[in-house]
Amino acid sequence: MRLKKMTRVGVALVVLANVLAACSGGGKDESAASRGNDQVEVSMLFAESVFGNIHFELIKEFEKNHPNIKIKAETLPDSSLFDTLRTRISTAELPDIYQLNIGHDTTAMAMKQGYIYDLSQLEASRNFSDSIRKATSLGDKQAIFTLGLGVLGLTYNKAMLAEVGYNEPPQTWDQLLDAGKKLKEKGKDLLVYSSKWETGVGNVFHWTFGTHAVKNDAFKQAYLSNSINWSLPENRAILAEGFQRFKELNDFVRTGSFTNEYATAQQSFANEDAAMLLGGTWEARTLHELAPNLDFGFINLPYTPDAENAYVFVPGDGFAINAKGQHIEEAKAFLNWLFSKEIYGKISEAEGSLSAQSGVGKPDKAYSDAQKWLETDRVISFANTGPIPGATWVALGNAAQEYTFKGELDKVIDKFISEYNKTKAK
Repeated sequence: MRLKKMTRVGVALVVLANVLAACSGGGKDESAASRGNDQVEVSMLFAESVFGNIHFELIKEFEKNHPNIKIKAETLPDSSLFDTLRTRISTAELPDIYQLNIGHDTTAMAMKQGYIYDLSQLEASRNFSDSIRKATSLGDKQAIFTLGLGVLGLTYNKAMLAEVGYNEPPQTWDQLLDAGKKLKEKGKDLLVYSSKWETGVGNVFHWTFGTHAVKNDAFKQAYLSNSINWSLPENRAILAEGFQRFKELNDFVRTGSFTNEYATAQQSFANEDAAMLLGGTWEARTLHELAPNLDFGFINLPYTPDAENAYVFVPGDGFAINAKGQHIEEAKAFLNWLFSKEIYGKISEAEGSLSAQSGVGKPDKAYSDAQKWLETDRVISFANTGPIPGATWVALGNAAQEYTFKGELDKVIDKFISEYNKTKAK
């Protein structure tokens, strides 16, 4: 999610030739060389899990072919990325290239402050379909080059579920809770997740809101436009349902999930402390590295019968260029190279995620069904990337945790509604 801008016509003509060569994965950089032998340092900010742990070798390969450009990478824990971006945007300290999620409130902040460069001008933009370009655009600007297609769900340990009678993963909410009870009797947990990761903090509410949006057009429109009137009894009932489901599920959640870093949750799953991990179609390589012999699958949360259930999707995080940066041409050269079909194929293979470029990469076998989910009419975006601003989503998760521990349903519902109304679209 990140990128930058510059308008020297003389340089641009030279860069064009370099970009075309870079898109094939090879060639030497000319943009920096045309200004002399000084090396240009391009700063880059991203979460540590983003490249499937191959960013060091990618950067080394690029710098070898582009000796006048050095990539200075700064990595952060997944849970602190968006808070850091908010700070960097507000203090005008964004790097040349930075990670973004197209629907997240940080992207709107960056756009408002003029930090979004239009990537449709880059050669690599042609490697994405029209639908992906549209899905990653703000207004008439392609804001990011996405690293993949993100589908939220539950990664599950096949052997652990089989031990409690589920040779196939639970298909209903009652079966899910039944598996939780049986695992608990064996001293194991059903689920682990990371509440420090914004997408995970409210867990079941992605499906609470998504499933009701699938069934009710009026709620869907209000939900997607962040303009829900929660004072309506039918909408308040949706909140009550979500809080109750959150509480029911968290009877079988591993202790610490409320405060986990995402990496901690992944490690707990790999250690077989929990049978399921709330995550998505972007973490296959990490899990294989943590537990090479673990046989796992991936399912949609069985919130409601499958024919009514929502699939929670968003274009995966990607990279943007800082439109106010000092090294836009060099940043463009790097992203053109990074998202050439050859190099992006390496990233997609490393992550094992669903590829955002047609004909490139092969997803991990665990995610084969997830590709079919996206062909339905029940696809809803992540709740905290568009429909509900990130800070409001965190407030929802905190309120749900309060209800889990203390009860007082009406009190926590009112607390969330108060926070929602602060950022509600008028």
